[in-house]
Amino acid sequence: MSLEELAKACPGIREDIPELLRELERRNLLLETPREAEPLNGVTGSQFYRELYRFIERLKGQFPPSPFSQKMVDKTITRNQLIGYALESYHVTHLCPRLLAPSLAHYESPETEKLLQEFFASELHHDRLLEKSLKSVGVEEQQLQQMQPLPMTFAICSSLGVFATAHPLSFKAALLLFEQDDPEFHQLFQERCDALELPEEFYQPMLLHAGINTEGAHEDITGILLAQVSYVSPEEQLVVKQNMRVLLESMVLRTHEILDYYGDSNNIIPRCFV
Repeated sequence: MSLEELAKACPGIREDIPELLRELERRNLLLETPREAEPLNGVTGSQFYRELYRFIERLKGQFPPSPFSQKMVDKTITRNQLIGYALESYHVTHLCPRLLAPSLAHYESPETEKLLQEFFASELHHDRLLEKSLKSVGVEEQQLQQMQPLPMTFAICSSLGVFATAHPLSFKAALLLFEQDDPEFHQLFQERCDALELPEEFYQPMLLHAGINTEGAHEDITGILLAQVSYVSPEEQLVVKQNMRVLLESMVLRTHEILDYYGDSNNIIPRCFV
């Protein structure tokens, strides 16, 4: 329908329709089509992966550059903000196995089951590397047991767990966002740690963790898993894209939260509430 037709059909919300459409469009919930549009067709998992990859790259372009990376480039990042990044990363790696585990309950094929089992096994105990990092800056094991993540760290972990439980296709797609490597970011991170006199024992385990993911081809896991999917319906394509948009927005908000919380010297670091 045109805007005029919508207003005529829904007179009770006539004045709100323009804003409503803008919000729906922002959330990627609208698809503009000609009047006599051809029906959307399903695609193979491999085709969907290529489209999904391009979609995510376009989506990233809608956000400004990472403020965390920018502060490292500008040399305005603080010692506590670097430690805060490690603290929040610890939560993700520590929770990761239990977030991934529900995906193993969805049997699709022997190949997919094997891939998920191997990926699950490869993610076990990665939190121990970050435990070493945090211990080098005075965070003790007892504190780790009492630590609470920032709200958006909790949100993105919860999203992954929900996808693993309820929507396997979104779970496979989400791994693309979690496992992508960024060598430039890690180089900047090391340089700022050295400049702010953070010990090598702090950043080396984090770089080792990133290297394990790279050597294990974790950044390819989404493409490998989706290659096992024979058909993705138009409806599922839209659902996955909507979920990835929300997840990416959450990751962007998480970066801002890390900078805000750990950039305030009045806040508790680590976040232990007993």
